Amino acid sequence: MASAVIVHHWFFQNADMELYINSTGLVSAAGSNTSADFPAVADTESVRLSAKEPDYTGMIPPMQLRRMSKAVRISIAAAKICLQNAGIEKPDAISVGTAMGCLQDTEQFLSKMVAQDEQMLTPTAFIQSTHNTVAGQIALLCGCHGHNLTYVHRGHSFEHALINTQLYLQQHPGETMLAGGIEELVDSSFSLMQRAGVYRTDAASCAGAVAGEGAAFFTITNQQQENSILRIKDLFLFVAKEETAATEKVNQFLSGVEVNNIDLFVSGDSGDEQYASFYNSLSDNFSNSSVATFKQLSGEYGTAVSVALSMLTDMVQKQSFPARLFQNKAPANIKQVIMVNNYLDHYSCWLIEVISQ
Repeated sequence: MASAVIVHHWFFQNADMELYINSTGLVSAAGSNTSADFPAVADTESVRLSAKEPDYTGMIPPMQLRRMSKAVRISIAAAKICLQNAGIEKPDAISVGTAMGCLQDTEQFLSKMVAQDEQMLTPTAFIQSTHNTVAGQIALLCGCHGHNLTYVHRGHSFEHALINTQLYLQQHPGETMLAGGIEELVDSSFSLMQRAGVYRTDAASCAGAVAGEGAAFFTITNQQQENSILRIKDLFLFVAKEETAATEKVNQFLSGVEVNNIDLFVSGDSGDEQYASFYNSLSDNFSNSSVATFKQLSGEYGTAVSVALSMLTDMVQKQSFPARLFQNKAPANIKQVIMVNNYLDHYSCWLIEVISQ
């Protein structure tokens, strides 16, 4: 081959998306968007950030709550908050993305299978270990009998859940879909990711990212509503093994955008030194814009971009822009937003428009 570097990439582009975000619900290491101190300052001395669980009273029946893993609990809470903020009891359909699924129940079932020599196993952990457990539990609790899919596509899991939302709403205009991204962090997966160099082993080091977990949900329509907050105009996905290839693809996306009209650039910089030069050079394109980061509050995980989208939705709705999120200046007014994120070699580029309130 002519080049010494072999680049593998794949991308999806939908040039004129019609996805309107009408509400959001979030449970993360930065807290819940119902908290007065949201987003809370994270523990800078930690190499892992755990989701701050809300009071589940009124959200989940106590007898069901005690049998739920953390991933299911925080996801139901985020979904309930989202639906309550939208003023609806149940969505018409559900679309969820998760990179790792319900790890706690998977680990519990496999450990017991080994310890008990595959005898007398209780089925609960197995039933709740499947990746679509979260979407199923939400559907049961809110009485949704419609379309319900879960996407497990590594760092593009949440993005693919949104693409599914777009395709569904094209066929069912006027309906409301609940879409979300969820992840939980357990000791075994955290340890393995540290050994692989994805997560940090030392808080003072920049080798690897700070681990995180959380759940973010959105009510979405393909027609603007009175309560619509954001419109996702464009979503561009690709996989790149090298920084030069990633930069080339992002520049391809930006070539179709009037960068001078961008009010806010949201960076997926996790603090991992491996991606520092990529995000630093990318930020240079937005010298006239406000630049925000979020993973110092949420931690890094496969669907962390959903936290950024939820925070953005919440900030715009409340017209409150916490200084701790911005590298340079807090925006006075937001109309156009560019967001670029990566989880390992999976990248996504977003063009988002703020609906005038």
